[in-house]
Amino acid sequence: MFKYFPNKNPFYIIKNFFLVLILISGIIFPQTKTNLEVFYSLNDSLVNRIAEDIPQNNDKIILTLNLGNSYSIFSNHIKNDFIKKGKEIFTIPPGELNLTEINIVLEEAGVKYGELDRDGWFGDYYVPRTLLIKGHYLNTASNNGLQQFFITAIDTVKVEELESLENKSFPFTKGIIPTEPFLSSVWEPVIAIGVAAAAILLFFSIRSK
Repeated sequence: MFKYFPNKNPFYIIKNFFLVLILISGIIFPQTKTNLEVFYSLNDSLVNRIAEDIPQNNDKIILTLNLGNSYSIFSNHIKNDFIKKGKEIFTIPPGELNLTEINIVLEEAGVKYGELDRDGWFGDYYVPRTLLIKGHYLNTASNNGLQQFFITAIDTVKVEELESLENKSFPFTKGIIPTEPFLSSVWEPVIAIGVAAAAILLFFSIRSK
């Protein structure tokens, strides 16, 4: 019979302690999604909306994507979403009659940052982040005809994270980053020096008594 004796090497224990700490911090403080990841989520919402109007027994669809050069990165993601929902995708009719046809046109995708807000006097700067996709689609399984879509996601992110959340290869993931107010950047060091000087002065005045 084998017995398990845990490794008592202190370096092993410290290593595993920090590993657990990292995992816990990832759960408590989840990493902010990049702009591209949010756009993928918006496309997921679009596919969900379209799929709701496709009968379950319609497991074959003809999918046409008009994404242009700017948004072609979404092509595989959208196709994969339909596949996950049990749909077999064709771009050319395979010969069967009455297949559901889906035609998606993506007109716009973009990100916009709002006004700066600060968490306290010396806290981090935050901005509202709004991402959107806009366009229209035709679903022959639905009686609604041509459908417009305008899907958005809004959250708040740190200003210092913005550059890492954008993707230089895809311009639509980039927005105009607001600048720090001039007066704030000027007065912060002055206030900090003033507070430090006051603390030192108070310290010596107390000692002199």
